[in-house]
Amino acid sequence: IPDTGPLISLAAGEALEVVLAVSDDVRIVITDVVEFEATHRAEAYVDGAAINAFLHANAPRVEVMPTTVGQLALADARRRAEAGEAWTLPRDLGELSITNFVISLRTVNPGDPMLVLTEDDWFATNTYVLPGNVHLLSTAAFLDGLEAAGRIPSAAAVRARIQAARPHFKADWVLDRPAEK
Repeated sequence: IPDTGPLISLAAGEALEVVLAVSDDVRIVITDVVEFEATHRAEAYVDGAAINAFLHANAPRVEVMPTTVGQLALADARRRAEAGEAWTLPRDLGELSITNFVISLRTVNPGDPMLVLTEDDWFATNTYVLPGNVHLLSTAAFLDGLEAAGRIPSAAAVRARIQAARPHFKADWVLDRPAEK
């Protein structure tokens, strides 16, 4: 489950396809809020257009899942936009939608293993809201893991492309926090 930041970075580095480099039996999910954040102004941003095209081209493999958080917030945002009113999504809504989704899938404790890709420390500093089945992984650590598994030739090359397009990208921030349970 990628947050918005990893999708934007991978799009900027022309590497969205690495999301598909995990095993074919791994379910890839993007929440409705993350999809909206990444694509709602796709015509204005190259990375938004790339993410939108990637999601459409890989629709069976990459699922966009509705969340309770998203259904409430996005309905209000769309209503305001149609009325010509100014609007912004609440802060950290993407992260909250991911948390909502992960918790909603649990039928037994700890639940199926979940991997969340992130680029900021929201999840790392708010682990108390996550169930014990969530493994947190930064984009840089994800790329390193794909290289180690032989799925991509060079994590450093992808990080360099991302950093060239997004100078604030944390190429050296390696978060790899395994699930507690």
